[in-house]
Amino acid sequence: MALDEFAPPRRRRGRIGFKYSWLALVALWLVYAMNGNMRQLVFAVQPSIVQEFRITPGELGLFTGFLTLAQAVLVLPLSIWSDRGGHGWARKFRELPVALGYLVFSLLTGIGGLTHSFVSLFTLQAVKNAFSGTGESLEVTAVAEWWPVERRGFAQGLHHTAFPWGSLIGGWAVAAILASFGSSNWRLVFLLLPLATIPILIFYWVVSSKGRFDAFVADTRGRGLTVPVAGDTSDRNAAGSAPGAVRRALRNPNVLVSAIASGLGLAIYTGINFWIPLYLAFVAHYDFAQVAAYSVMFTITGGIGQILWGSVSDRIGRKYTLIICFLWLTVALILLQQIGISLGWLIGVQLFLGMATNGIYPVLYALSSDSSEKGAVAIGNGLQMVGQGIGGLSPILLGWLIGVGGGFASARGFDYGLYFLAALQLLAAILMALFTRETIGIFKHRDRALVSREACNIDTATAAGR
Repeated sequence: MALDEFAPPRRRRGRIGFKYSWLALVALWLVYAMNGNMRQLVFAVQPSIVQEFRITPGELGLFTGFLTLAQAVLVLPLSIWSDRGGHGWARKFRELPVALGYLVFSLLTGIGGLTHSFVSLFTLQAVKNAFSGTGESLEVTAVAEWWPVERRGFAQGLHHTAFPWGSLIGGWAVAAILASFGSSNWRLVFLLLPLATIPILIFYWVVSSKGRFDAFVADTRGRGLTVPVAGDTSDRNAAGSAPGAVRRALRNPNVLVSAIASGLGLAIYTGINFWIPLYLAFVAHYDFAQVAAYSVMFTITGGIGQILWGSVSDRIGRKYTLIICFLWLTVALILLQQIGISLGWLIGVQLFLGMATNGIYPVLYALSSDSSEKGAVAIGNGLQMVGQGIGGLSPILLGWLIGVGGGFASARGFDYGLYFLAALQLLAAILMALFTRETIGIFKHRDRALVSREACNIDTATAAGR
């Protein structure tokens, strides 16, 4: 296969994006915002769950950890299924059933008769998360296929702001519901907020059409940029990934280490979503409505960081951007133990932390997309969700550390948890430095590592697109 098969002779690059790229981005942003919200709602009502079911820190850690692990259960089989069902505009035919899965089980959680026990609550949320994790993989893959390869970091960064900013809006909505109806009526959160997903899914279905996608492809070629999908793979009958694609992805250091680093990053994302509400409720003694509002402050800069680092990665490269972000997180986690000093510290440290909490994910997805073989981008992104599912087990150890340090009312165990999470971020930075190769940017040809460019599928993948 010629390296320039999908990339025409270079001409002057025009504006960032094309109107249909932007329209698809808006639709997929809204879908992902609701997906993220339905995954985060359970964190916002954790203090209410603790009170109703009278559970210990260790039990809550197990609950949260295994809920996050559930995100990885369906990712690989459904990602392979999605790759075989068409790319580009045709992703919608297999994304919509997955989205309906996480919507339905979120709504069922709001029915009191179905969540009368801690076990039944876990079961409904675990099934919801299984669909939610797959949905994220397919949603970020769809964005990658609606934008030129050279603008992928920017597009995926902007798209990923849906998670923190969607969660921010959702956290405030949860606070309003708890303030209005009381913390004992936390089930209303699951019964009311997910309903907004229905018109959003209809909008995405209408926007993602073959005609619009073909117009995007023509515009991309006309501006001398690289088309992200080859030939007519937007057809619903596309062959998808070749046999053995999962095995080859696992042998690709860029894809495998991205999955590991994504898991280490999710360990702290799930960790702080677990840690902050409990700390504010039981150590800092905020009321539960305030906890729902104040525990999502880091998401304000979380979205800014995604746009910033996604764009930076297009310039200086994915690998070096990720090293900076993981070191940033290491410092921020140490500072997080100071948030009990005052409201100013609570907001300031969260805003500093947020600059990198979410920013790593679009860059990791872009690195994996850059390095995946043709027709297997969803598999590469799906492996990241597997890594995130495993990394999401961190609350199990956090719950144990909180218990060892004196329980919910003692700050000591919370501090132990922060040191553990900071060590994970330092490990991620080291892995990225030693075991990945740069795919794009000004440092691409200056990169040094313990793995070869060929092993990372760089020379063919980044030149040809997908």
